[in-house]
Amino acid sequence: MRPTDDLKSEHEAVMVLLGILDKVSERLESNGAVPREHLDQMLDFLRGFVDKCHHGKEETALFPAMEAAGVLRAGGPIGVMLAEHEAGRGFVRQMAAAGNDGSAFARAGRGYVALLTQHIQKENNVLFPMADKVLSAATQQRLEGEFETIEETVVGRGKHEQYHAMLHHLKEFYQA
Repeated sequence: MRPTDDLKSEHEAVMVLLGILDKVSERLESNGAVPREHLDQMLDFLRGFVDKCHHGKEETALFPAMEAAGVLRAGGPIGVMLAEHEAGRGFVRQMAAAGNDGSAFARAGRGYVALLTQHIQKENNVLFPMADKVLSAATQQRLEGEFETIEETVVGRGKHEQYHAMLHHLKEFYQA
């Protein structure tokens, strides 16, 4: 499997969370109740799975390999993706800071959903095909090893499975 296939697979899980976050935001906007535990679980997923694991793989492994292969960072697609990662972190900080203010959480949640939906489309349809083109088989194999190291040392052994179980529970709860 190519490293970009691994990242696309992770995008599928992120899209599930975005659907849940959209439903939660809708509920919060109409003053509906959302258990604090669910909000905390979503924030944990966004920080741990999306940022530490997924964006970590891109920022510490894939993007540097693409730059080494001649893909531009400044003024190029990598720079755009990095800026969007930062914008996403800003929305996550806003959601975390919202406390018990459901409308503030929902506003930041909606912004995050819109940003990440477009971001994933750009990566899947532009950036990852570009990576597959410019990265040698040896580099791709090396990246797969780096991705595994990130999952085990940065995210933690078994954490992926925990995130997927949490997603399954929340998806059922919100029928997302």
